[in-house]
Amino acid sequence: MNDMWISDPKVAEAMSVEYGRVDSMMPVQEVIELMLREGWDEVIICNEQGRLSGLVTKEHLVSCISQGYDSTQPIKTLTREQVVTTRPQEDLSKARDVMRDLQIGRLPVLDDKDQLVGILTAKDVCNGFSSKLWQQGEQLSAVMENITEAIQVIDCDGMVSFWNSEAERLFGIKGRDIVGRKLADFMPDDLPLQAIKTLQTYRNVMDELGGGVPVIRNAAPVINPDGVAIGAVCTTADISEIKLLMDKLNQANQRVRNLERFMIQQGTQEYVSFYTVDPKTQRLLEQARRVALTDATVMIQGASGTGKEVLAHLIHTHSKRADKPLIEVNCSAIPESLFESEMFGYEAGAFTGGSRAGKAGKFEIANGGTLFLDEVGELPLDMQAKLLRVIQERRFYRVGGVKPIEVDVRLIAATNRDIVQLVREGRFREDLYYRLTVVTFQIPPLKARPADIPGLVERILKKLSRLYDKDIKRVDPEVMDLLVSYDWPGNVRQLQNMLESIVILMEGDVISRQTLEEVRVIDILTGEKGLPTREADTAPGIFDDDLKKSTDQRERQMIIKALRDCAHNKSSAAKMLGIARSTLYYKMKVLGIEDNHVNLY
Repeated sequence: MNDMWISDPKVAEAMSVEYGRVDSMMPVQEVIELMLREGWDEVIICNEQGRLSGLVTKEHLVSCISQGYDSTQPIKTLTREQVVTTRPQEDLSKARDVMRDLQIGRLPVLDDKDQLVGILTAKDVCNGFSSKLWQQGEQLSAVMENITEAIQVIDCDGMVSFWNSEAERLFGIKGRDIVGRKLADFMPDDLPLQAIKTLQTYRNVMDELGGGVPVIRNAAPVINPDGVAIGAVCTTADISEIKLLMDKLNQANQRVRNLERFMIQQGTQEYVSFYTVDPKTQRLLEQARRVALTDATVMIQGASGTGKEVLAHLIHTHSKRADKPLIEVNCSAIPESLFESEMFGYEAGAFTGGSRAGKAGKFEIANGGTLFLDEVGELPLDMQAKLLRVIQERRFYRVGGVKPIEVDVRLIAATNRDIVQLVREGRFREDLYYRLTVVTFQIPPLKARPADIPGLVERILKKLSRLYDKDIKRVDPEVMDLLVSYDWPGNVRQLQNMLESIVILMEGDVISRQTLEEVRVIDILTGEKGLPTREADTAPGIFDDDLKKSTDQRERQMIIKALRDCAHNKSSAAKMLGIARSTLYYKMKVLGIEDNHVNLY
């Protein structure tokens, strides 16, 4: 039996604790009379010290008496010198094998001190396995009944053998009405029936039930050890709440994007171009405006927070498609099972009980405009193949559709990954790479254009002052020097988030070094470059490990505060800190921060 499904019972679970027991010096005749009176089939023989010395069965006694054995002799004369025993914690299957191999029907059971605690008979072995199987069956049934997914089990003829309460709720069919009947009578061509018919496994199948309930389904044939299909099992998970949360998250992300756009908006209503006084970056922007007038596909590369989305909007705004929609797609946030329906939509009736009107995908919505594929380097290979086919053919089919839909879409892609290296490693299709990189822009990191920082600080603070009703009069030169000299691993986004944190927490109208100390960002700005802090000035003999501990403690406090201020939303906390979410998770692990809403305080 497979140990993954049922554990082997122990001898203690099956042995008998009521058994015959006599002294080794008791005459055989008295033993026979006692066994007949008590109805024993065997007796345990014990010596003068009360320890096991042998075992005699009724059959053995009858055989000896019939052969003329003197019944006045002590019972010990009929016992074997060596008795095979077992232990309470021995696997019952091992004890069974011993009994079968030695052809014995009983095993005395001794504890760790060799004290007799029971006897195991062949009947006990059978009852032990039967009881364990029944217990495991009850447990398995309880698990399947209380699991949060609908479970359907059918045999190879399509007869329903199991239907849990979640299946009753999702499909609206009571178990008592369908168990023992053909599934096809209720749900023709349902997924488990297809699994039986094709002997294929179906994973992450997107579907919609009656009333438009979105679900994810998995089905597989059940194959016995001989390779014969004996049925199929199907699980169906209601993802209504997940979809609702995704919709709320998308709405929240849209509000965040709107706020970011407001904060970098100029006096006019035009979405801001890239602010820069750096000559190389200015030349890049001039090239971007020229490219915007064409329909060339553009790849924007750069580290997180450098402004890839801003550049994409600039290109769209200056293009001939500016009056058409710009549809943004975060490629890393689309589950593989939902990729086709999200990008290409689905037809009415494509899913069981699906929406009557169907749904348009991102390509169809962006028709005539621009489709911005952010984080395109995160796309799995099979998704890349589907995307490439649409780019090449400029048409696609909705899920469940038979009529091709032609689109006129301008593509802009962006990634913070080394896309060329991904191609070399075989993690990004070379043909898709060439399709997306007709024109490539590499946005330099903020540390490569420090001359931009004073202007960015001024513009960002102006917007933040309006947003939070603050009157920020100036930034001390010492603070500006710190801002300019810092490496900014999170680039403009980190700068913006740090300034927002300062504005929210500060008192007064001047951002000074004391302000940075009060809002606890001074160590970030000074520690990155190894510049002296006040602690270092007052303790010049401090060792590197003490400095690291001090820096780690300050960093830990900042992360805890950001998590608290963002109601434990890690994405928002990462943005406030100006770091990637994966970096936040890593730092929480290294610094021992448990986000359980208790240990943070």
